[in-house]
Amino acid sequence: MVRRLKEEPLIPLGCILTVVAFTNAYRATRRGDHAQVQKMFRARVAAQAFTVVAIVAGGAYYQQDRQKQKEVWKQKEQQEAEEKRQKWIRELEIRDEEDRSLKERLEKRKKRAAERSAAAGGSEPEGVAAHARAALEASKATKTTDGSETTMDNSEAGKNNSGIMGSLGGMMWRSKPAQDAPPSPDAEKK
Repeated sequence: MVRRLKEEPLIPLGCILTVVAFTNAYRATRRGDHAQVQKMFRARVAAQAFTVVAIVAGGAYYQQDRQKQKEVWKQKEQQEAEEKRQKWIRELEIRDEEDRSLKERLEKRKKRAAERSAAAGGSEPEGVAAHARAALEASKATKTTDGSETTMDNSEAGKNNSGIMGSLGGMMWRSKPAQDAPPSPDAEKK
């Protein structure tokens, strides 16, 4: 509003003149001065006409400036949109870089873990799967009471243990001495 008032000061001046003429016409009506009322209503019409002419003339005069302002505003909007787009692209690039570095770190960890397992236990990988395989093999070969090993086939192992979980459970329970089994000859020597 302030900018527009500075650009076209005749419009507010015409509005003020219209209000003054109307106010004086009202006062003259209250006093009963009909001649003054007629003069003020004519002055009000003239002030309104002046205001309309100021609006039209100002619009014609400032039309080119308004076009330039619109173009500047559009360019500014486009520039802001481009800046936002560039920021978004930079953010996406940063995220991609973070993802790459995370993947690289994970790969390095996997390689180190594989190297450690190779160094610690030969070529056999560590982990739940390796322990499960070992438990399954252990459940297939059982010891008899006289100390000799017998090997069960898969059907017998499946009857005794229900899969890998049964094998793992069997390993855990075998580590404790059985109460029903007779003591081994090695235990009697100790």
